[in-house]
Amino acid sequence: MKTTPGTRYTRIALPLATAALLTLSACGSGSEESGEAADSAIDPADFSINLDDCTDPAAVTEEITDTFTIGYSAPLSGPVAGAVELATAGYDARIAAENEAGGIDGVMIEVIYKDDAFAPDKAKANGTEFIDSIGVDALATFGTGPLSAMVDDQNAACVPMLYPSSSTKDYVDIEEFPWTTTILPLAENEAKFLVDLIQDRYDEDVKVGIAENETASGSVQSEAFQAAAEDAGLEITAIVSDADPVAAATELLSQDVEVVYHGGVTGTCAAFDIASGRVGYEPDLVLKPSNCVNAVEYISAGDAADGIELGAFGKDPNAPENADDEGVALYREQMEAAGVPEDVIGNAVAVSGWTQADLVINTLKQAAASDDGLTRLSVMAAARDQDYASPMLINGIQWYSTPELLTGIDGFRPITWNAAEQRFEPAGEVISIRPE
Repeated sequence: MKTTPGTRYTRIALPLATAALLTLSACGSGSEESGEAADSAIDPADFSINLDDCTDPAAVTEEITDTFTIGYSAPLSGPVAGAVELATAGYDARIAAENEAGGIDGVMIEVIYKDDAFAPDKAKANGTEFIDSIGVDALATFGTGPLSAMVDDQNAACVPMLYPSSSTKDYVDIEEFPWTTTILPLAENEAKFLVDLIQDRYDEDVKVGIAENETASGSVQSEAFQAAAEDAGLEITAIVSDADPVAAATELLSQDVEVVYHGGVTGTCAAFDIASGRVGYEPDLVLKPSNCVNAVEYISAGDAADGIELGAFGKDPNAPENADDEGVALYREQMEAAGVPEDVIGNAVAVSGWTQADLVINTLKQAAASDDGLTRLSVMAAARDQDYASPMLINGIQWYSTPELLTGIDGFRPITWNAAEQRFEPAGEVISIRPE
């Protein structure tokens, strides 16, 4: 159940009516023992924050013993609502499974959704209501624009922002934004991975172009790619907007661009490929950011999308190589128990939403194992102390953070779209981006 325009908010806190669900509780430090919290959970005292700066310092250290409430500002309407519906299907299924298994040492997780239509001003208003009127324990959102609108108020109130869908580096500074941590790979890390891929395959005189999405998220991706290219000495021939994808493809074609980085945003990623097919533009390689992994978009593009590549971090539930994967089996069990249809279960965006919730749950379990129990402070401390192989991350990739540095997704595996098979296929081995 989701909110609709005009609905104040929707509460999601329903346990699944199913028996003996497998549950995740591998917590921190890479633990994979089901049903147990990590015995190395960080002590909140080791996480240095001046609580005097908080709007309500006492609330930050008060133990949460009944319900842990997450306020989620999401574009339930507007241009990316379809993608969000997929993501929240996975998110809700993972939360419901944990509640059915008893929650976080008996503490149930409740998610309250409010629609922001992908508009920053609405997201800011939602954040204010979540913090001041509803009194949530944590926040989440979707997209860099909404996150940017919420982040100052959220940090002033010392309410954890747990794994919102954004790749910006603007809020990585732990001293300035101690209460914010994001889920998507940092755009600068992903861009370096893609630039390295180009330089491994092409001569230095290859013509590279960028098709940039005109949203905050698209700008972050484009700017990161430009910076990575400059650092590597890779010349960019042309930068165009994808607002008119036909015009973008035509311009890049006129400049003989051989390799295109399309900094798309989930829900709009295939429009450029469709336009390229219409104008007869066939670049040698098209690269996308990892959020552009929704197979439904590329199926609609047909042969025009064949061969596009991106760096993946999530497992494909339908891939033959994952048929016997334990993480995929767990994911499928929880999604099916929640009544999610098969076409959604197999979608990469749904996988991402499930993984987002799994990271939240892992963090809460680790916080609950601390000396102070489950508090806002212990939750944020746990979010800064992760080395966790979430079951739907590709084997060899983990979620990594320390009190000093947020890396997040610590690796990628290149994948390529096979139009004939209508699925992504592995195009190489996992490449680590974890700092040494």
